[in-house]
Amino acid sequence: AMVICGSTVARSDMLPKVKAGLGDKLAVVFAQAASHTPIEMVKRGLDIYRDSGADVLVTVGGGSAIDTGKAIAVMLATGGDLTRYAIRYAPGGEMERHPLPARTVPHIAVPTTAGSASDVMPTAACRDPESRRKLLFWDDALTPAVTVLDPEMAVHTPPVLTAATGMTAMARAVESLYSGRRHPISTGLALHAVRLLRDGLPRSVEAPCDLEARSACQMAATMSGMAAINAMVSVVHAIGHIVGGRHAPQHGISHAILLAPAMRQLLPVIGVEQTLLLEALGGTSRGRTPDQDGAEAADLIASFVGGLPLPHRLRDVGVAETELSEIAHQTMSDYMMATLPRPMCEAEVLALLSSAW
Repeated sequence: AMVICGSTVARSDMLPKVKAGLGDKLAVVFAQAASHTPIEMVKRGLDIYRDSGADVLVTVGGGSAIDTGKAIAVMLATGGDLTRYAIRYAPGGEMERHPLPARTVPHIAVPTTAGSASDVMPTAACRDPESRRKLLFWDDALTPAVTVLDPEMAVHTPPVLTAATGMTAMARAVESLYSGRRHPISTGLALHAVRLLRDGLPRSVEAPCDLEARSACQMAATMSGMAAINAMVSVVHAIGHIVGGRHAPQHGISHAILLAPAMRQLLPVIGVEQTLLLEALGGTSRGRTPDQDGAEAADLIASFVGGLPLPHRLRDVGVAETELSEIAHQTMSDYMMATLPRPMCEAEVLALLSSAW
């Protein structure tokens, strides 16, 4: 095995536990996984994998570590060609992609954060720092063969990263609820993910060694990933791809900033199911209209985010007001916009960005 992790895992006792478990099956450790999975880092990992004689990947960490393993697998399957196999999307169309031409290397994932769910999804992303854009991938072969959910492996994740990754899971669950392709199974998974995160995420931030809370977050992340890969997500994640490519904040930070404003725009589409979301967030309908319940659900999310140690405005992560128009324009070409619950024009996306700036 080649073990892939970042510096946080390498500095803690998480890595020694994994190495001990692998024993003489360990070929090499690549401890350079970085946020947003930069392409040049993936290429370094690919070289080390080839030189090591490894034949399986073990990723330990959050989405960046797991996506590093997936990106290395894409390069191995394609002879190093990432661009040809990235997702293509034109506004108003459908996602297009070339299937990977060869089987990928076996992949075992050990998630350590509160929200990636990359370990149960066929998607991956890596960032090109030169173009400030993300390459996005979707292939069933990219789903890890095994995922190990162990809350003891999550206790070392610092509070800010716990909060950010947990908000990725929360945004994934909520966006699954108002997806244009939602269905009862995805809704059931998403609603229970919201319930678990509502209590488990703040507790994980405040008491990192609370194994019950950590376990709740890991289960919620898994359920949100299963919900989203069946129903899909939309504008919050689409904007997150563009902002991530330009400024590279942790995914969950942009999700946390954008979720409540997006809910105010899109929740009315799902009608009476807005009340189910309100109740999952701990609210009570009190006989009001579904739209009133949806508005209160958005307020509860805003309050929830306000209690987490995260930036609360796009300006706080380096986004300039002059960029908003270009971000809105690029968002329209993200493939996740194909699963909006209703069409959004570029002006509406710009209004959403402005409200969050």
